[in-house]
Amino acid sequence: CVKTHPSDSSCLKLAGRWFYGTDRKELGKQYFNDLLEHFPQDIEAHFIRLQILSDEQDRQGMIEECKSILSLAGGNAEYIAPAMSTIGDCYYELGQKEETFRWYEKTLKVNPEYLPVLNNYAYYLSIEKKKLKKAKKMSAVTIEKEPDNPTYLDTYGWILHLLGEDKEAKTHFKHAMLYGGKENSDVLHHYSEVLRALGENDLADYYKDLAEKKR
Repeated sequence: CVKTHPSDSSCLKLAGRWFYGTDRKELGKQYFNDLLEHFPQDIEAHFIRLQILSDEQDRQGMIEECKSILSLAGGNAEYIAPAMSTIGDCYYELGQKEETFRWYEKTLKVNPEYLPVLNNYAYYLSIEKKKLKKAKKMSAVTIEKEPDNPTYLDTYGWILHLLGEDKEAKTHFKHAMLYGGKENSDVLHHYSEVLRALGENDLADYYKDLAEKKR
């Protein structure tokens, strides 16, 4: 197909995805590079490159790629929010927390209910044990919109624990357990800490043991 139509975007995407997805990654990347060479304004092609950079854990490269996407987005929040969000995520992994929070704030100005940012922002604040009331407010939006998401329930429950609201936190962790929380060591560990704070030590030990096995 590519030999017949060497500069057709659909053919290049198809070939790139096929080879990259079947562990012939260098060949797949070559097709994606050809795609961007022929179509430098194709925003989907930039998102494909972004995914490759993510697979390679090239955080600085991801930041630059997201900035390219922002320059092409033309005010379209559908593209702007995930690009800004990803920049914030990358800065956090690079240890630049102030930049992370700055980009998260910019994302929320574009889309105040962008759930991945609301969750990550709230969780990172909880790790820092800073602005917990703000974190709780952001996290509350995520569980209102996706009440069965175990990641969002974990964040909200953990913030409640840090605020001393352990009974309410337990309710949300029990809900998380029903929707996949038992598969995540962090969720299990957080739940064990909440149970311990409530004096339910036997149950806390049980979930702590599950967390260690998952980890």
